[in-house]
Amino acid sequence: MKCLHFIVFVLTLFLLETANSLAEEFNITTAAGDTLSVDVDNRDNISHGKLAFIQHGLAADRNHQVVRQAARAFIDAGYVVVAFDSRHSLGKSGQDVGNARLTTFEQDLEDVVSWAQTQDFYAEPFAVSGHSLGGASVLQYAANHPEKTAIVVAVAPVISGQAWENACMVNMTDFCKNWQKNGNYAYQYNGKEYLISYQTVEDAKNFDALKISDNISADVLLIAAQNDNIIPPQDINRLYEKLKFVKQMTTVANSKHNFELEQNQSDLYQAISHFLTTESLPEKAQ
Repeated sequence: MKCLHFIVFVLTLFLLETANSLAEEFNITTAAGDTLSVDVDNRDNISHGKLAFIQHGLAADRNHQVVRQAARAFIDAGYVVVAFDSRHSLGKSGQDVGNARLTTFEQDLEDVVSWAQTQDFYAEPFAVSGHSLGGASVLQYAANHPEKTAIVVAVAPVISGQAWENACMVNMTDFCKNWQKNGNYAYQYNGKEYLISYQTVEDAKNFDALKISDNISADVLLIAAQNDNIIPPQDINRLYEKLKFVKQMTTVANSKHNFELEQNQSDLYQAISHFLTTESLPEKAQ
């Protein structure tokens, strides 16, 4: 049975790679002169008038497992999907990871949406989905643009910079104190070392999802990871309780912040896929 599960998992990864290779890739230039690398997938579904933007988290890229599972769920639900590499990430948009901030993530999302408005697949209102720092970014976008945003899927989102710091100090005390004291920590990825600045946390202290929750009128799915010591489920639940409109929250069992395990990723896909069906949103206006 374990062997069968492994074969299915490998086949799923192969299909995801194949789907990703069929995505159209664009390099767009922002008003500030920066270049953002963007994938547009499932363009054949343009006639459905459904569009989703997906943003990765800190020190990641658009091929991160959370982005890929979210993209698969939206594609299966008939959406054109736009996924992109934010600046100061590990993706093709490049630049220095140490300069990543929630404010740069927010601007990148705004720039990608602005570019998409010039394309034939653009449709409003649309869906936005993000993981971790990207989750905070899409929540802020939904609050700033309620008329454009129909659905928000926030996966282990940063709820506020202060909550992020508090959880870090409680759950990873020595690591967090050293990160704060040294100003950065070394993150290893694919044999390379990247310095993650504590200023990313400090910058996020200007954000508090609880304070903007009244401005979010989209249907919201919040997904927590049961064993997340970065963004614990109880912090996400606080936002869930504050949201006033159609909302759901689900916690993926036995998962950490990045949903590394095969079962975590399967559960993540299922949660998003279920949310995107009309049956799962009985109050959603049709």
